[in-house]
Amino acid sequence: MKGQPRVVYVNGSTVLRGLVIEGSDEETLLHLAACNQVELISKRREWNTVLLGLTEMVRLTGAEPFGGENLQQLRQSLPVDFR
Repeated sequence: MKGQPRVVYVNGSTVLRGLVIEGSDEETLLHLAACNQVELISKRREWNTVLLGLTEMVRLTGAEPFGGENLQQLRQSLPVDFR
């Protein structure tokens, strides 16, 4: 339908790469979704992949873990519809 953004189905790995790899195609996809150029849809369980990836990166770097509220804010701010 004209005026509607194109729907793109993504997995958790794609979302995670978009968050952490600067200049990647995945990051560009997240930017396009934030500007309503595309609509990103993912299965609800794919959020777990994002969480596991973030948790592993925090563990490897020794950074302070994310709190539940921070993770909730991240999920709500992502331009991805986890269904």
